[in-house]
Amino acid sequence: MTPTDKPANANATPRRSPKGRGRLRGILSVVMGILSTLLAVATVFSAYGGKINPSESLVGAFAALAFPGFLVLSLIVLIINLVWFRRVAILTGVSLLVCIGPILSFCPLNFLRPSVEKIEKSDRKTFKVMTFNVFAFYDITGTDQLSNLGSTTAAYILEQDPDVLLLQESGNPLSSSPRNPVSPDQQSQLLRRYHYYHSKDQTLTVFSKYPLQNVQSTTEDIEGLSVARYVLTVDDREINLFNIHLQSICLTEHDKKIYRNMTEGDAPDEVSEIRHSILAKLAFAFRQRAVQVRALRKELDQVEGNLLLCGDFNDVPGSYASRVIAGSNLTDAYRQSGLGPAITYHDDKLYFRIDQIFFRGEMRSLRTWVGDCPSSDHYPLLSIFELE
Repeated sequence: MTPTDKPANANATPRRSPKGRGRLRGILSVVMGILSTLLAVATVFSAYGGKINPSESLVGAFAALAFPGFLVLSLIVLIINLVWFRRVAILTGVSLLVCIGPILSFCPLNFLRPSVEKIEKSDRKTFKVMTFNVFAFYDITGTDQLSNLGSTTAAYILEQDPDVLLLQESGNPLSSSPRNPVSPDQQSQLLRRYHYYHSKDQTLTVFSKYPLQNVQSTTEDIEGLSVARYVLTVDDREINLFNIHLQSICLTEHDKKIYRNMTEGDAPDEVSEIRHSILAKLAFAFRQRAVQVRALRKELDQVEGNLLLCGDFNDVPGSYASRVIAGSNLTDAYRQSGLGPAITYHDDKLYFRIDQIFFRGEMRSLRTWVGDCPSSDHYPLLSIFELE
């Protein structure tokens, strides 16, 4: 070999020594451990933030809204840790196990629930319930204005044919006003199908194929709370029925526009307005609902026997409102017989399950699902119950 000759690999990039690789891996493991710890704490706190009364602190209420996001991040981090940092994965796994209750409330895994067809073909004593915030039967997609065939929402309800129909923000579906989206033919079909009908303040409406008796609620004077109470008789079985609408966020069109702009990365100058307007309205709604559900829970505690409570909670599963209403003796129908995460509010790029069904007594939910009618800003929530 001459002095100018070089080994064939002289210009190759020197390999990192095993010691160097080990040091880098150790640093990454520490960093991932810190991030995983912070995420685990945030996930657990958001999972149980709804236990905190918003009248005392709003941190838990806002954290509960963020739980789905923290859950998705935790699952991603768990996969990363299982591949590269298995010791750290134990921490993430434990945090998810601690949150298993809230996880199953948000995303139930009832893979073995019966299909609607199987239920209908069986000899079980069942009845079908639909709760639906119908936005006064107006069509946010504009389809009604083009078809002139009546209300898309009413057509969907007639197609689904629930035995008990609970509506919120209903307006007067049987009004003869020419401005009523529900056509005269649809009104006739509703009256033929449902022999029992009651409307309260043109806000809460119930249609029922079973006998229905109106009962005075004890929460009439609670500001922002709408409650209609009945005794429903199904096959000689009395069920205390509640149709409710809790305090809404009351966002204006301007607020919604700001939010939509933010989701599109288009509103850097409006952050201050969001903090003072939208967040302030959220805080007010959280506190109002806390007062409302405590008063409603007192009434529920005085009711004996079977109970079915449906409506627009304007709050998510695991929230303070949901936890207080459920108490220790009401079951979430979607948790018992739903499958996967669900959305019932879908307008303005706000996607949450805020419509809920709770029950107790001599019945169980066989299948609960979200309908696919897009004409209202809410999707309907349906459940088939079996009398036990």
